[in-house]
Amino acid sequence: LYAAGVGLAVGDVFFLDRTIDWSRRIIRGVLGTVGLLFAIALPSALPVPVLPSPTGPEAIGTIEVGLIDRSRIELYGEGAGGPREIVTQIWYPAAASSAGPNVIWSPNYEVVTPAISRNMGLPSWFLNHTRYTLSHATLAPPLAGGTYPVVIFSHGWQGVRDITVNQIEHLVSNGYIVIAPDHTYGAAATVLEGTRVVYQDPDALPDRGVVGDAAYFAAATDLVTTFSADLTMILDALDDGESGPYADIVGAADLNRIGIYGHSAGGGAAIKTCLVDERCDAVLGLDPWVEPLTEDDLQITMERPALYMLSEEWLSTPNDPLLRGIAGRGSGITYLLAVDGAIHNDFTVAPLLSPLTSQFGLTGEIPAGRVVPIVDNYLLGFFDVYLLGTGSAALDSVSFPEVTLTVVGS
Repeated sequence: LYAAGVGLAVGDVFFLDRTIDWSRRIIRGVLGTVGLLFAIALPSALPVPVLPSPTGPEAIGTIEVGLIDRSRIELYGEGAGGPREIVTQIWYPAAASSAGPNVIWSPNYEVVTPAISRNMGLPSWFLNHTRYTLSHATLAPPLAGGTYPVVIFSHGWQGVRDITVNQIEHLVSNGYIVIAPDHTYGAAATVLEGTRVVYQDPDALPDRGVVGDAAYFAAATDLVTTFSADLTMILDALDDGESGPYADIVGAADLNRIGIYGHSAGGGAAIKTCLVDERCDAVLGLDPWVEPLTEDDLQITMERPALYMLSEEWLSTPNDPLLRGIAGRGSGITYLLAVDGAIHNDFTVAPLLSPLTSQFGLTGEIPAGRVVPIVDNYLLGFFDVYLLGTGSAALDSVSFPEVTLTVVGS
């Protein structure tokens, strides 16, 4: 098609009716070429993202499971006053003989991607091309044999459960079961069971400049507390065993080896949960937002091994000394890992969305081909050490000069 476009432009100059003067023919050729360049520009800036191939040997399966906690009152949105309801997605090692078509990376893309685009201040169609991005998971294949550690992922404010899908696939291919919720009314968009679509409730985290610091942080505390309670709901559902909602996968889940990780507000929720819940064996935060934690939370000693991955963007915020205080009070080992040149969104799938994300201000200066392996290395390395006990070779910064690693405790 591009060759045909160039041919038509050349034809306008040299082969158009010779009674038309040269200037008009050249104008037609130039305009045709400009039109061709315009047609090329958008797919060049927004090519269909390709998720990196998982590094492990396990095939990947995925299913959705909805959870309802009738003992919790929903605080937000149109469901306020009713029971708390969330949808979770599970990724798990699948039998290699059960190959099927790969599912789209975001199963509800027609709802989720316009909502994410609007939250970024971009046109709703900005991420439409991701409808062609396939994950490496197939829908509901049989489980592989054996048992696997469980890792629970918690997204941040305006995120979605698969906003770190590349990281999740990296973990699962290396022998983990991963469960991630959409935190209803805190997620950009959620499709609840029965195809009910709900969007984030803006009042759940109001504009700080409008409501003031006190109201903003009161709302933030409620939000992170809600996210943390969602993680507890997942842990409780796992404990229900084969009589519970996770009956299809719980037989393969090693409930004595559970890790929790999260991004931003989800990272704060992961820390809040692991401060008090003994079922958590290791915690990892990607720029974890701990400012909303209560004074009581901040006085609790973290007894689990922890890794806090920090972007350069967040190192100079008021969140940083609070996080370092949690690290310093921990009774176990804590890794503080700073990534020079990274910003907050680099710890999600964002670097893979376009080669121009840094120019759009959506990601930092580190190319996707560099920052994604950095995150993957320490994410898998940390959980391998503290859930699988397979060594500590990945917990060093030798291979990555962008990384500064500080170890607190022992």
